[in-house]
Parts: sequence; structure tokens; C-alpha cells
Amino acid sequence: MFKHLANQSGFSLERLASLCEVAEAGSIGQASRGDANRQSQLSRQIAELEAVFGIALLARQSRPFRLTEQGKELVQAARQFFQSVDDLQKRAGDEAQRVVLGAGEALIQWLLFPACEAVKEEAEDVVFAFKNLDSAGLVDGLQRGELDLALIRPGDVTPSLANTGDWRYAYAPFVPKVLSRSSVELGVAELGRLPWALLEGRGHFRQFLEDAAREQSGGIHCALECSSYTQVAMAIQTGKYAGFLPGFASGAAFASSAAVIQRPVVKAMRYERTLTLAWREATLRARPVLEKVISELKRELSKRF
Repeated sequence: MFKHLANQSGFSLERLASLCEVAEAGSIGQASRGDANRQSQLSRQIAELEAVFGIALLARQSRPFRLTEQGKELVQAARQFFQSVDDLQKRAGDEAQRVVLGAGEALIQWLLFPACEAVKEEAEDVVFAFKNLDSAGLVDGLQRGELDLALIRPGDVTPSLANTGDWRYAYAPFVPKVLSRSSVELGVAELGRLPWALLEGRGHFRQFLEDAAREQSGGIHCALECSSYTQVAMAIQTGKYAGFLPGFASGAAFASSAAVIQRPVVKAMRYERTLTLAWREATLRARPVLEKVISELKRELSKRF
């Protein structure tokens, strides 16, 4: 059936694997890691594949070279083939199969990691790998087959993706007792009084807080900027800063600390988001192990909201 393709001199599994390696690294230069001989080999192997298919796999007008849309399509097909064969080999040898999950750093640390540890008790033949990516990277990773599953917002689910779960969570203020021992609802005025550790940039939630503070109290007291919610949690633990975190962080981030109070908020400051577990149907069909993982992971995640 595939004899004509398989017998062509420029086509081989090694060349396909090299193309996937370049796609994973982002460029030939990054894939070769400074090795001039390896860089030359990768360039030659991709050129040989281009000759077989009669198409450009690399956009050579860009610097560094990037994959063309047809190159990405071939990588996706090759990656799916290699993954299916790898799964078969591992099942035959009673080895654990690797499942790659994507999410933001806080979701990995406070949700996926504990949930996956519980899933492994029911699915011992699975090894999990986590990738910390932003929203665009998660969707792209699913579509390109680099991720098996991802926690994303429902609004980011594209027609090519399937999903399950509708988990809502709110952001809550966590305040060290040395700054305030109050346990009543936190009001807008305290945004200007307490020293806050906030995420850097102009994210939706920070903009929401700044707008609320500007309307009623004149502004928010940003005493520290962080690049992740896990950094915000570390700042809170110093006792010098208050911070907003997803509500599910309470048990994971401050389980052993009685020095931090999770405060309720007034209605004007309630901010919620929703998560869903997404995957590509083609990946699910190619990897039967995912069906059980999705079911078990959904069950475990539902316990944490």
C-alpha cells in the first residue's frame, strides 16, 4: 500500500524523526545545539524529504527557518505515527505510557500534579509529563499533537478540539496576619491600603482589580510584581505582602501555615473563571490509554473545585 513511498531514497523514519526534532526545538539551529555537523545533517535530511514530497517544509525566507503549513502537517502526521508505535512497544513490554499535559504553572502545581498522583493509583501504566504554556501555546500544542491533554478556558476550545468538565473557581485574597487579622469581607478600600503582590503585565484580572480600585479608592497599592501565581504565593508567605490567588490554591499553598488568612470579598470584587479539560479527537483515537486517563482525571479534578 505504501511501497512506492517507502522505497524512495530520500524517505526514511530517521528523516521524519529529524523533522519532528526541528519542530520541537523551533529551528534547525536550536535542534543542533551548536553542533555544526548536526546542523548540516538536519538541513540535508529535511531537503531530502522536500525532494520526495515536492513541497517546501521550511520557510527559508524567515530567519531562523520555520516550518511551512505543509511542514507542520507532515510533522503532525509523523508525530502521531511515532507515538502510536511507541505506545504499542510499551504495551508489549508492559511499560508505562507517557501522557503529556499542558496548563499554566499554578494549575500544574496546585491542580494537575495532585490530581495526576491520584490517577496513577488507578492507572499504573501511565507516566505523566507537564508543560507550562500560555493559552495560545496550549491550544497550538494540542492541535499539533505535542500535548495529549490541556487545562484551558472553554472559550479557547476550537472546533478541532473536544473537551469535558466545566470547573468554576474564584480568585480570593490571602492576607498575612501580621498585615491584617480581619476575617471579614475584603473591600475595595483595602486595595489601596495593603501592600499587594500582583502579576506583572495587563492581564484581565489585574485590570479588573485596578479598575475597581480606581473607581472607589483611588488606586491599588502594588508593592511587588510577580511573573506567576506561585511567586505571588511565595511573596505572601514572607508576611510582607497580600495577594490574590485562585481559591483552589488554599490547601496546597498554605496547608501548613496558620499565619495567612483567606478573606472573602465584597460582591464588587468577585471574579470567576472556568476551566475545561481539552484534547484532539485524532489523538484520542490514536492513543487508547487516554480514554481512561481522561475519565480518571475528570473525576479527580472535580473533587478539587
